[in-house]
Amino acid sequence: MRAIEQNRMNKAIIETGKTSSLAVLETLPEMKEVEIQNTYDFHDLSRACLKVVLFNVERGLHINEIEVYMKHHPKLRNADIIFFNELDYGMFRTGNINMASELSQRLCMNYIFGIEFLELVAGDSRKNIKTTMQCEQNKEGFHGNAIMSRYKIREPSLMRLPVEYDWFYDQQKRLGTRIAIFAKITLGNRELGLVCTHLENRTSPMGRKRQMAAIMEEVEKRFKGISVIVAGDMNTNTYDGTDTLEVSRMLEVFKYESDRTQEPEKFEPLLVLAENYGFDYKNANLKGKITRRKPIEGKDTLLMNLDWFFVRGMKCFEPAVISTIFTTSELKDFKDMEDREGKEISDHNAISVKCTF
Repeated sequence: MRAIEQNRMNKAIIETGKTSSLAVLETLPEMKEVEIQNTYDFHDLSRACLKVVLFNVERGLHINEIEVYMKHHPKLRNADIIFFNELDYGMFRTGNINMASELSQRLCMNYIFGIEFLELVAGDSRKNIKTTMQCEQNKEGFHGNAIMSRYKIREPSLMRLPVEYDWFYDQQKRLGTRIAIFAKITLGNRELGLVCTHLENRTSPMGRKRQMAAIMEEVEKRFKGISVIVAGDMNTNTYDGTDTLEVSRMLEVFKYESDRTQEPEKFEPLLVLAENYGFDYKNANLKGKITRRKPIEGKDTLLMNLDWFFVRGMKCFEPAVISTIFTTSELKDFKDMEDREGKEISDHNAISVKCTF
């Protein structure tokens, strides 16, 4: 995947202030690329059951611990398909490495990676708000989503979703938009469509519904007549994320409105929308699962149900949520990293499900 030259990046930053980030994206063809690597070839193409995992890895800040969990946790190890959200690619904060490529090598899986954002900060954006015009510590500066598979990946593509929030004007300064990446794999005489996405948190439930509607319409065009798995951090927080005061208020609301995690479809219409397109989310996900821990400064931690599988044309069973608080006793054949015990490897829990045709 090509890095964007510094002078073109600086020009894009200046132009965005004059026009819009969407218009500027058209001048950066690198942002449309999908990186693909088909190194591995798993020969058992007729497996009756697929083990599928979704994991928002919070940039890949703790890649060694993530690798250990993916290899040794009973609910994660030997996955056939993994959907990853929030992978850095050439970011100073994560060692300037290509996280998708690195993880795929460690897990011996094929992958595709799509760029969601060109990050214009070098470190933790909440502490460092220098743009790349002032700080050149990032290499490529990309951040995005990946699909990994034990099987060969075909027909990769990237779709930019309707813009519900412009991150260029945020303290966490970025160029880009939320995306969905699409691909196919072949299992015996069957094709399976795969979609990985990360919907907007800085919007209302209706904004997320608009983004999901765009994905569903694209699925209808690309994957007509075949089974499909859509997965990602859907940011189903059940409130309007554009209001910064709502987060603190929700800490109290969630204590007495359990429906926000147990039955989020009452607040997030994207769930019903997907169901209307024939996607099963009720059997594909553990009811009431907690997948996000969001600390509220000076207060408690807000626990939310954000990460989802949507499956069409397959039966789902054994949905699970896997805590990502490092716990050695939960790992099979692994006794090490005692210093990591009890610490987060991501601010999201992972989820898994088994699917069969």
